[in-house]
Amino acid sequence: MRPPQNPNRTGKATLVDIARSAGVSTITASRALHGGLPVAEATRARILAAADDLGYTPNLLARGLVQNRTSTIGVIIIEIANPFFAPMVSAIEGVAAKHGFLAVVAESRRDVTAEQQFVERFQQMRVGGIIVTALTPQRGHLVAARSNGTPVVVMARRWKDGDYVTADNEAGGRLAAEHLLGRGHRRIGLVYPRDPGNNAMQDRIRGFRRTLASAGVTLPDRWDFHTRETFIIDGKEAADGLLALSDRPSALFVATDRQAMGTVSRLLSGGVRVPEDIAVVGYDDIPYAECSRVPLTTVAIPVERIGEVSAEILFDRLDHSGPSERRQIRLLPELVIRASSP
Repeated sequence: MRPPQNPNRTGKATLVDIARSAGVSTITASRALHGGLPVAEATRARILAAADDLGYTPNLLARGLVQNRTSTIGVIIIEIANPFFAPMVSAIEGVAAKHGFLAVVAESRRDVTAEQQFVERFQQMRVGGIIVTALTPQRGHLVAARSNGTPVVVMARRWKDGDYVTADNEAGGRLAAEHLLGRGHRRIGLVYPRDPGNNAMQDRIRGFRRTLASAGVTLPDRWDFHTRETFIIDGKEAADGLLALSDRPSALFVATDRQAMGTVSRLLSGGVRVPEDIAVVGYDDIPYAECSRVPLTTVAIPVERIGEVSAEILFDRLDHSGPSERRQIRLLPELVIRASSP
């Protein structure tokens, strides 16, 4: 005769099977496996051993119906292909895994309507919470989600009325200006995307401008280049405008590394030496900054730590173990000096 088949070999082991094998009630087994009221350590160990032996896989949908949430969190970023966001998402996934959660990532693609729809859809999926790089200062959809019992943390942007984790971007802009001023530059230009919803960008530009003004340095309109987006091509187009000038600055602050890489590439192609003719400072310290045609001097922000702290705050909210007041954290950036502005 063939021995009875172990339930785990069929992939259909249930909570009842676990409870029977461990000699406990299904309620006790559920508490040990899914959280809830405390279970004696010896009992918990016995239940976990039985679950492992039977190859038990919890039914997350059923568990979500009981708890009114699933073991998932929603993450909404602007652009999956942007290397700026990759370390943040990786850090979030690491924290989520420690809590037994899965991070589901969505891409808003700079579309406010898409962001709002993802927030609504994640609530319909009964996620435990949402981390979002918010596109617009109008945060009614985030307030509504929070009011419905879904914790929300804004990442890499500020949120006046809620939890957020970002860099101290005003300090970052100040670092870029102080570096160029310290190298003797007084003819300084600026390249940045005009994005009214991006308060992180506004902060870094404000810090840069204020530092120049404090040093008595003016930034002429002809050296103030606005771009549509933050892509490499936008940096190239800004450089085209610069190359068309007979009167050029001796240094540029380009407010994202991707733009800076495009700017440097087009300047070099146009016969302008970097940094001998024009020094360039970027911002973000994305992984490719060091591999640019001229390795970029840049302001590095702790993107991995931003993702990690955002997730920690979210799970504090889920566990009700964090402080009730808003958590608003700005992490310090640092200047990384490379060949584009030695």
